[in-house]
Amino acid sequence: MSRSSHSLRVTAHIPDFLSTADVIAALHNHDHCLTLQALTQGYKEIPTSNDATSDPYFSPEHIGKIKTYEVTEGIVIIPGIGEWGKKYITFPVYFQDTPSGLKTRADAAGGVVLHAEYLVLPGGADAEVDGEGEGVGDAEWVLVEDVIVECSWWLMPFVRKAMETAHKEIVRKVVEKVAYQHRARI
Repeated sequence: MSRSSHSLRVTAHIPDFLSTADVIAALHNHDHCLTLQALTQGYKEIPTSNDATSDPYFSPEHIGKIKTYEVTEGIVIIPGIGEWGKKYITFPVYFQDTPSGLKTRADAAGGVVLHAEYLVLPGGADAEVDGEGEGVGDAEWVLVEDVIVECSWWLMPFVRKAMETAHKEIVRKVVEKVAYQHRARI
């Protein structure tokens, strides 16, 4: 069966009053990425399989241990009819903390595999960080999410729409949450 892939890069400006360490620490708190994702209905930590630890996508184990969560998402299949139009799916999502952010892999139903890497990167005019986001321009630091989803070609239009809906806001929401927490400490 022929597979198709789609990639998306989303960026968000990290305000000058936040440290990059604060943003990376927020990414390492997996609750942030799990609860700020629009489709997530719930999650729980589960044991990590050998399949995840042998995936070459992840960095060597000494970089960061892989944690696994069982995630339930509510996906709208038929819009406009509320809960009747939603389908709930549960699948494993693997998280690995990295020195500059976070790597994730989700193995959803129907052979859908999604890889997302969150990176805190230098911004500015010379950095040429491209992507969909607000206020990146001349930001000193930016939070970047690179997403690649793979699935059957016939599923891709639906999967692409759901993926973009779920992921376009995560980086902005993470930065906003860190900024809110920073202001609350002051």
